[in-house]
Amino acid sequence: MEECNQKKGNDAQQIGDRSTAKDEGKPNLGMFFESFDKFFQYYRSYGNKMGFEVTIRSSRKRDDGELIYANVAYCCGGKQDNDSKNIFKLHPLTKSGYKACNVASRHLDGKLEIVSIIYEHNHELISLRKSRFFKSNRFIQAHVKRKVEVNDRARIKPSKNFNSVVEARGVENLSFLQNDCRNYIEKVRRIRLGDGDAFALHKYFLKMQKDNLNFFYIMDLDENG
Repeated sequence: MEECNQKKGNDAQQIGDRSTAKDEGKPNLGMFFESFDKFFQYYRSYGNKMGFEVTIRSSRKRDDGELIYANVAYCCGGKQDNDSKNIFKLHPLTKSGYKACNVASRHLDGKLEIVSIIYEHNHELISLRKSRFFKSNRFIQAHVKRKVEVNDRARIKPSKNFNSVVEARGVENLSFLQNDCRNYIEKVRRIRLGDGDAFALHKYFLKMQKDNLNFFYIMDLDENG
């Protein structure tokens, strides 16, 4: 019963936080921004408070590359439409039915003005506690990267490596997922060549060349291999 009351309390708190975000950080028609980055960061911050992630849906630039139009939207918005008659082709070709979007257009003075807004959503909003795990918000701090690299050099498995970070920092303080940690470890391993790794890489390239006649590589080894 206590756990149930606590959950209700958390839900009520989140509803209250969203109501505050609607009143305080709500984008409105006629708002101006100095640059697209500031416009996008503003709407992304609003999305974090409301419980949805945003993405750039469409944009238009002049011939000189200057942005003159941008439409940022709820990244899960829109339904998937498949125009193909091939029942085995499951990849969607288009998306329609977008909701929760924010359109800005550039003025002659260089500023972007919000000219169109849709507040309505077509998906359930995410818990505010989970908004830090949106793809655009996830990152691994420099000191955490160092700890992960040290553990990997000590031959600690990626899963245990991630768990050690969780134990040290606590789940509530994490700004990335286990998959992000695993991807970072794999990236570090690719650029870290130790004793015998160059030979192993050469063997891998030979295998790639055997499997794909178009694959080409060049290796230049020093006296230490």
